[in-house]
Amino acid sequence: MQKRLYFSLTLVAILLFACQPPVTFTEPQPNDVAALVGFPKRIQGKYLSSEDSSILQITGNSMIRIYDFNQKLHLSQLDSTQQIIGDSLFDLITNIGQLIEIEGDSVVMHINEADTLFDIDAQNVLKKFKGYYFVNILTPPDTWQVKKLEFSRGKLILSSISQNEDLVKLKDHSENTQDTVPYVFSLSGKKFKKFVRDKGFRDSEEFLKIRN
Repeated sequence: MQKRLYFSLTLVAILLFACQPPVTFTEPQPNDVAALVGFPKRIQGKYLSSEDSSILQITGNSMIRIYDFNQKLHLSQLDSTQQIIGDSLFDLITNIGQLIEIEGDSVVMHINEADTLFDIDAQNVLKKFKGYYFVNILTPPDTWQVKKLEFSRGKLILSSISQNEDLVKLKDHSENTQDTVPYVFSLSGKKFKKFVRDKGFRDSEEFLKIRN
C-alpha cells in the first residue's frame, strides 16, 4: 500500500482535531441532556469546506473529513531521505513510495485521505440543545473535548472553543478549573448552556451542503 509522504501545513493543522485540545470538560456536555443515538436525516450528507475544499461527510453515526487534492512541492523541499525513482517519490527509510508527476522543478502528488473525526460509541457522545448538536470526544484519560454543530439552510457550522476569547467566560462559569494547559472545566448543564447562549465556541468553520 502506498503512503502519502507529504501534507500541507493546512492539512496537518486540521488533522490536529484528534490531538490534545487546549480546553476540555470533566463530563460530556450539556451534562443534563441525554445522549442521541445518531445524527438526524436532515443534516446527513456531504459538505464542502469554505476554507480548504475538503469534504465533511455526516452519516447516521459518524463525521468523516475527506481530503482529495493535488499538492505541488518544489524539489528543494525534499530532504535527503527522499528520492525520486521513475514516477514515484520514495522514502529511503521505509522504502514506501508515492506516485508523482514532474512539472518543471516541482513534483505533484495526489492526496486522498479520509479522517474519521467522530463515530458514536462510549467514547464519542452526541447531544443536542436548542438546535445545536454537541460532539463530545473522550480525551484520555478522562476528560472530554466538545465541539458544536449548527445547521441552517444548507450551511453547517462546526465550532470549537477559542482559547483566547472563550477562556475568560468559561472561568467565570466553571465550578472547578484546572488552571494550566490543557484547561479542564467542570460545568453544570445550566452553566454550560449559559456559556453557549453567551456566544461561546467562537472558532468556527463553515461548510456548504453538496446537493446530490
